[in-house]
Amino acid sequence: MLSEVFNLAKKDNMKNLQILTDESCNFKFYESCGCEKIYETIVRNQEYGRLGNISSERAFIYEKKL
Repeated sequence: MLSEVFNLAKKDNMKNLQILTDESCNFKFYESCGCEKIYETIVRNQEYGRLGNISSERAFIYEKKL
């Protein structure tokens, strides 16, 4: 399915496509599709969890040059 998204984006004359994901993704899958990690950051969840603490997680942007 992701390959089809790449093909449709290329048909629309897009030069690259970016994918935003978190640390629960399978990085090797994106890399095997020709994507490259171009950005990494920490995202803080502003909603309080069950214990009242603020959680955070790593977020990534992968880019596919079309």
